[in-house]
Amino acid sequence: MRRTSFVAPLLLIAVGAVFLARTVYPNLDLLDYVAKYWPLVLIAWGGLRIIEILTWAATSKPLPARGISGGEWALIVFLCVAGTSIHAVRGISTWWPDRVQLGGIDFFGERYEYPVSGEKDCSRTPHILIEDFRGDAHVSGVAATATGVGKDMVRVTGHKTIRSLDQKQADLGNDDTQLEIAGDANNVIIRLRQDRARMRRTVSATLDISVPQGSSVEVHGRNGDLEVNDITGSVSITSDNAGVHLKNIGGEARLDLRRSDVVHMESVKGAVDIKGRGSDIELEGISGPVSVNGAYRGMIQLHNLAKPLRFTGPQTELSMESVPGQIRMTLGDFTATDVVGPTRLSSRSRDVQITDFAGALDVTVERGDLTLHTTKALTGRIQAHSRSGDIRLSLPAAAQFTLSASTNNGDVTNEFGGALKLEQNGRRGTLRGSVGNGPAVELETNRGQIVVQKAVAAGATPGVTSVTPPLQKLEQ
Repeated sequence: MRRTSFVAPLLLIAVGAVFLARTVYPNLDLLDYVAKYWPLVLIAWGGLRIIEILTWAATSKPLPARGISGGEWALIVFLCVAGTSIHAVRGISTWWPDRVQLGGIDFFGERYEYPVSGEKDCSRTPHILIEDFRGDAHVSGVAATATGVGKDMVRVTGHKTIRSLDQKQADLGNDDTQLEIAGDANNVIIRLRQDRARMRRTVSATLDISVPQGSSVEVHGRNGDLEVNDITGSVSITSDNAGVHLKNIGGEARLDLRRSDVVHMESVKGAVDIKGRGSDIELEGISGPVSVNGAYRGMIQLHNLAKPLRFTGPQTELSMESVPGQIRMTLGDFTATDVVGPTRLSSRSRDVQITDFAGALDVTVERGDLTLHTTKALTGRIQAHSRSGDIRLSLPAAAQFTLSASTNNGDVTNEFGGALKLEQNGRRGTLRGSVGNGPAVELETNRGQIVVQKAVAAGATPGVTSVTPPLQKLEQ
């Protein structure tokens, strides 16, 4: 016996009623009702099917094997896709974002901008906290006379950017993220409460913040570029993803960054402490000690560091007392000029060139060539070890030292002269002896060549200039 179902007729009645309502009331925002209440169709459908099955059971009619046919399942899937799509398009859904970002580029929706401004009186040396911030911020210290009102104050200007599918939803996001400058004269808190934007809408901001020159600044951010200039206090930045630029900072600078594209500091009088992961680091004119701990895959450039440097990475550890000159480090190379030890460098795979070093020197690499050149008097022990790579050491002609150089598979060349004894045992070569009464020099490579020579003229590159005589190899 063929069973009849009244679900389909009732659905037709419901659809007809919806269209009738839209025709009779043209101003009725029908899509909003559909977006909000479309799941009721599934609830009503399921309820009607239960009533049908109970009715068939009460009248002893055969029951369906699966309850719902394949065609009905297809219709259910269609209703779910259509309903959630309308729900998202109308800006009601929290399931689907109203923006998609790939490679830093936003897709879907329009960009809406809203102005941001505010100010607050403060003391001459306040602590400024920028709380839970997303976007770009430029913080600059100014004298009280530069504000135009002759008193110290915090002033914020800029704009917010909200990506949304319509103006109405963007306005709601703007209402949720109004600028607030709270706290007292000594502790000022700047917040936009961007995490409270409804529908999980992402709100970014670009702010110019002027503060008294005596301020200290603390930033808790999610992403964006942060720039702080011309303050005499300290700077502390914690962020998930940020580029940081600091200049003319009178206190210490501490960064804790889960990810960064660039960290640039210039003229910082206090200690510098950098933690996290990222790409490029450039430090110049740092008066306090410097500590860098993290994984940085880009270029690291250090200039004019007056106090000790400590760098700890997944493949490299570096420490030295000061850097009057400069250091440049990439994934495959390390070059340093005019550095003061004790210097210790340990790396897995890197070519190393250190020029005009002073003090003790200890360099160890797993794979890579070592070029050590100085025209300064030796005042500390020199140790250079490479498991696989060449070692070239250039010392002043008047240098005094005690040498022990060995390679297990390679050549040893003495271009320095003096009372240095060259020995050969198969592929193993050694060069030992003393020139005057100076510090110990220890060179060792498992596979590679060792050259000891006199330092070339200023401005020449050891091992590269044409004036360097040919290597005098051991006879095999």
